[in-house]
Parts: sequence; C-alpha cells; structure tokens
Amino acid sequence: MHILEIFTDYICPWCYLADFQMNKVISETNIRTKYTFFPLHPNTPAGGLTLQELFAGRGVDVAANQDLIRQQMVDAGLPYGVRTHTYNSRAAQELGKWAEQKGCGAEFREQMFRAYFVGGSNIADERVLAGVCEAAGLGAVNISEVLDESEHRSAVDADWLRCRQLGVRGVPCFLYEGRWLTGCQSPDALKQLIRVE
Repeated sequence: MHILEIFTDYICPWCYLADFQMNKVISETNIRTKYTFFPLHPNTPAGGLTLQELFAGRGVDVAANQDLIRQQMVDAGLPYGVRTHTYNSRAAQELGKWAEQKGCGAEFREQMFRAYFVGGSNIADERVLAGVCEAAGLGAVNISEVLDESEHRSAVDADWLRCRQLGVRGVPCFLYEGRWLTGCQSPDALKQLIRVE
C-alpha cells in the first residue's frame, strides 16, 4: 500500500487547517499516512516569542495576518482562539512520536493543535504537554520521563534530517509516489495528489 507523507509542525496554522482537510480525504480512502516533523522555528526560547517578535523586520502586519488566518479557520469550521505567541515545538514533536507508538497519533495531533491554536497554550510547557496527553487518551504521563528517552529524540532528529535532504523549506507539504503538493491545499487538490476519484 502506498504511503502519503505529510510534513508538519504543531505551531503552523496552515498545518492545523491542512490536518483537518486531510482527515476528510483520508476518511474516504484506505491510504496510509506518515507524519514527518519539520523544524519551523527551532530556536524559539522555552518561554516563546510574541508574534511581533517572530515577524520583526519581515514587513508582516501581524494583526491583519491573524485576521486572515482566523477567517480561514472559521470558513473551514475550525475553532481558533487569540494567538499572541509562538512556542518551541521540539518537545511536542518528540511526544508526538511517542503518541504514534501508543496508537494515539491522530488524537495527540488534534489535542496539540487545539492547545495551541484554540487555547493559546505554551506547548513547550510540561504541564501543558501532560494535559494534551491526557486529553488524547494517553492517561497521566510523566513528560520528563518520556522526553528522556533517546528513541523519540532520535526519531525527530531523523525527521529534521529528512526535511533537509529533501529540500523541504516550509510546511505543510505532502509527498505521494514522488509527487509533491505544497502549502495548505483544498481537499480536491489533496484527492488529486493521491488520485482519488
């Protein structure tokens, strides 16, 4: 069976929207998916950065940009809260690998996106991560213990290396049978990529 590879990061609003759209497409097929994490802002400090700090010097109108994103989410039927900061997603990515092993990858992704994009939570904070795990059905989790396991660090390191090797420079993007689709696309475009009639 062919695999659709999805390149993503929990702090990317378009990945949040794309995940929702992709789930609609996947529910109509028997296609398998593989999630590969991308380092969107890997140098973000643990306490996060305001969006003004993140986009400083880039000529981005943060308020207008957030209004645009919020409207896209509303149009898609997705909740979207007040987002003022970006946070470091490395620990969340490592926990995501662990959640996949536990069979709760999809639930964890949904709860992680909601914690950040609806709740505005710092997803680098271990208390937030513990709450996400519990909401995803993983029970009470010792976050430090899981993050101490080198297996999950190595898995994320391998994802970041794959992104560099393939020349991935932004997310979301999708790879299927050697064909690429970049950016947050419509369900029809995703269906066309995997040739679903």
